[in-house]
Amino acid sequence: MKVQHKKNWKIGAVGASLVVASAMVANMGVSAQKEDAVQQTSTPTATATATATAARPPFGGRPGGRGGRGEHGGELQGLDTNPPAVELAPTQSGEATQSTEKVEGADFYDGQYYGDAVSAGRWGTMQVVAVIENGKLTDVLIASYPHSTYESDIITRNALPTLISEAIKAQDSEIDLVSRATDSSRAFVSSLKSALLDAAIGMDL
Repeated sequence: MKVQHKKNWKIGAVGASLVVASAMVANMGVSAQKEDAVQQTSTPTATATATATAARPPFGGRPGGRGGRGEHGGELQGLDTNPPAVELAPTQSGEATQSTEKVEGADFYDGQYYGDAVSAGRWGTMQVVAVIENGKLTDVLIASYPHSTYESDIITRNALPTLISEAIKAQDSEIDLVSRATDSSRAFVSSLKSALLDAAIGMDL
């Protein structure tokens, strides 16, 4: 009877040990799974943080500087930053000249007529010279143009070829303003108008 009791006790002890061991193995497996899950969750976050930090420009600014507008500002976007240089006409002598040449039926006397120097706001002044040949406006020279800043210089030099071309085509100062060069365009039109008034009477006043 005692022997049988001892055997039952050993069997029970071994069974209990197996249960404990199984529980420990299961617990280790759960812990390992949790650790893997934590690593998988934290790794992308760390990577995303590193990527965001690398992409963020220094000093809290935007790419391109000046709020992302580039070195010389958004007003030059899409413009030729190396337009043709303006060959300035000689300074007006101040002496009035009378032309004796006028083609029959023409509106203008031949000659070169300086328009008024017109302010283009804070950018500078515009003064044009109307060139009349055979009673027609054949060219518009530039005596001065707004270029007090880098931006105004580039914008005006981009606009001048269009303004000159349109004036010759129209044979008049009544032309459309060039977009993004409003001040320079208005000053051009005003100066050309005064030059053509002089050409109409053959007197450069």
